[in-house]
Amino acid sequence: MTYRPARHIVSLVRFWWDAIGYLAGSAQARLGLYPAPVKPFLPRKTHGEIRNLLAFIEPVLRRVFFLQALELGTLPAPARRSGPGTAHFQTDPTGPASAPSRPAFPIPHFRLTEPQDGLKRASTPPPSAFRTGPRIRFLDEDTAVDLRDYPSTPDDLIASGPLVRRLLAINHALDNAAFYLTKMRRLLSGPSRPVQRLDPAVFYARHLKYLQQDAALALHDETAELRWPNTS
Repeated sequence: MTYRPARHIVSLVRFWWDAIGYLAGSAQARLGLYPAPVKPFLPRKTHGEIRNLLAFIEPVLRRVFFLQALELGTLPAPARRSGPGTAHFQTDPTGPASAPSRPAFPIPHFRLTEPQDGLKRASTPPPSAFRTGPRIRFLDEDTAVDLRDYPSTPDDLIASGPLVRRLLAINHALDNAAFYLTKMRRLLSGPSRPVQRLDPAVFYARHLKYLQQDAALALHDETAELRWPNTS
């Protein structure tokens, strides 16, 4: 069965591809990730804005790849090797063996799959903290700093390394679309489901405009209808 998207779906996919490229590229330029793609800390306000942006465009980009891969057709999964793989390095007979060089700043890859319906990551709640009056401080010990005694401000520095790597992964996917399309076409031929069936909760976020919500939900509805057709 060959998938032939309707004209409005083609326009919708093109719109989101251009929109994600603009939003992700602007965010990367805003953070100044050139020439070194490293930003271990961000102000609290900027951290929150980038986090909300990534939480929205990541599921949208997965559905864009899903529809494009479905239009191109599925590919069989690559054959597994029969024996354990061994790496062979070229060595100089007159000198010691040289290991392959690793880039100083490796670019992370975009994740094409997302958690399925009903699957939640198990987490241990933090221990309860009780504050019963003033703390006892000893003169012969350093005073422990309790950050709860200080109000949070928009200029506070927040650890943002994983957030920045997620942004770099999105831009890597946009710059290497053929590579990710091939991976998605192979995923579609297997039992795995790259996207979830339920509407992503982030598509109903209050900070989004109505047109953004409507366009994102239309993209998800087309994906869900193709992956889980209604046969009733």
